[in-house]
Amino acid sequence: MKIAILGAGGMTGERLIAEAVRRGHEVIGIARMPERIKGDPARVTRRKGDAFDRQSVVEGLAGAEAVITTVGKRDLLDKRVNLNTAAHDHVIVGMRQHGIRRLVAISSFGAALDFTRPGLRRKIYLYLRRQYYGDMQTMEHMVLASGVEAVVVRSPMLYNTPARGAFEIEHDRNIPGGRTLSREDLAAFCLDCVEKPDHVGHVVSVAYEREAA
Repeated sequence: MKIAILGAGGMTGERLIAEAVRRGHEVIGIARMPERIKGDPARVTRRKGDAFDRQSVVEGLAGAEAVITTVGKRDLLDKRVNLNTAAHDHVIVGMRQHGIRRLVAISSFGAALDFTRPGLRRKIYLYLRRQYYGDMQTMEHMVLASGVEAVVVRSPMLYNTPARGAFEIEHDRNIPGGRTLSREDLAAFCLDCVEKPDHVGHVVSVAYEREAA
């Protein structure tokens, strides 16, 4: 299968590419700076695409059979809080144009707007990003109502640690007390969602063991 990955230049994108190639898929990596996309050129096609630029996203999806999105705003000073809705609006247009059915959209526990974390620093962080997470929640509803075969994968705090291969899964709500996940395990789960229809039509939260809230 040929899988397009939007946000392929980031740390999660790197793991998604590696897992897709390991499973025998081909990858179309789409990023604002495609030179940052890693992977064997024989298996990974690099394309330039900006989440806020519809034409570049639509053109970037050409030839794909499924799409995984991992987009995130790192700069808190960037006033464009509509990153997720803008990017996924463009993705849905592109999927319809190219006849692509399966979409796996990576979201965050923060998209549940009643989500809280212990500790003052975490509470301040969530408050500062409240508009961003509100946009992310809107994105979740948008992709699930789009008519494509969509899965929204909510992740907690991500770490660059080895895969454990065992994690909790919940449909349509956050995992109570679930706090961490490795990018390796997130990538594996997202590829499972591309390959199998088990979670289509759902928001799915993924995290390690249920920790005390």
